[in-house]
Amino acid sequence: MTETDTVEPTTSTPASTNPSFDWPVIDPSEDPAGVERDDLEEKYLDLKDEVWRLRRTLNLDPSTGAMPTNGGYAAQGGFLRRQSVAVFVDVQNMYHSAKKTFGTNLSYAKMLRACVRNRRLVRAQAYVIEREGMEQNAFTDHLHYCGFEVSRRPVIERADGTRKAEWELAMSMDMMAMADKVESIIIVSGNGMFADVIPALKAKGVKVEACAFRESMSDTLRNAVDWYHLLGEEHLHEDVEKD
Repeated sequence: MTETDTVEPTTSTPASTNPSFDWPVIDPSEDPAGVERDDLEEKYLDLKDEVWRLRRTLNLDPSTGAMPTNGGYAAQGGFLRRQSVAVFVDVQNMYHSAKKTFGTNLSYAKMLRACVRNRRLVRAQAYVIEREGMEQNAFTDHLHYCGFEVSRRPVIERADGTRKAEWELAMSMDMMAMADKVESIIIVSGNGMFADVIPALKAKGVKVEACAFRESMSDTLRNAVDWYHLLGEEHLHEDVEKD
């Protein structure tokens, strides 16, 4: 909905009363015949800017208004229809990626906002590896607070003494189970192994996106998805962000 939908012809309230957008108010009762040519040109440019901003808000191509192919939520049959999404987070991969790249921790709340944006979040699932001697209850409580369902799995020690800690198969199975219930699935991981499940997800008609740090996102994964989100320093935990 634009400002023109909510402002009465006699109202002089400025557009800045909308906290999200600073769009010019257009008076529908104004007679163009009584407006100077220069003023009309200025109003035309204001209107053009407003259209571009609205298209960007709806995740449409700003120059044509066409639907994007990257999972935008605007869709035929519903001008303001919000795309439903499910997010699956490979916590171990993202933890080590943040530590290796920035020496610190990812903010899972900021990451979730960055990749979901103004779409409708149906499910957010985080997959955690439990390590011996490491207390993770506070961390999993934080994930719950951010809106995640948390799956926990201990490190498995094999008979030969080797250890195994991975979630790729279980995550892929959960994504396949959700593919019929949402319009887009977001894989929060840079692990290229997830590229193997993407064709099967797309075959169910769901869009697939990836979200990770640029330095840790596999080229194989990036090339397989419909769209990807690159995280940076602005998505780190606030306790360690730079001033």
